[in-house]
Amino acid sequence: MGPLRGLGRYVLFGLIGAIGVSLGVVFGALGVVRVLQAETDLFNANWSFVPHMAGAVVLLLAIALLIRAIRPKRTEFAAPDPAAQRADDNAAEDDDG
Repeated sequence: MGPLRGLGRYVLFGLIGAIGVSLGVVFGALGVVRVLQAETDLFNANWSFVPHMAGAVVLLLAIALLIRAIRPKRTEFAAPDPAAQRADDNAAEDDDG
C-alpha cells in the first residue's frame, strides 16, 4: 500500500504543477496581448491582429520549451579508440597463448 501512496502523491504533484504551468503560460500570453493593445497605438485599424499573433507566438514558444524539457535526454556514447581496442585484443591473445 505504501508504494501506491507514493505514486498517488507523485501524480497529484504532477497534476498541480501542470495546472500551475498551464495557467501561468495562458495568463502570460494574455498579458502580452493586453499590453500590446492598451499601451501602444501602433496596432489600430488594419494592424489589430498583431497583438493576437504575438500572444500566439508566446504560446508556441512556451509549448516548444516545455516539450524540450519533457523529452528524455540522449546519452552520447563515444566511439572506442581503435588503438586502445587493438591493445585490448593483443592482451587477450597473450593471455590465451
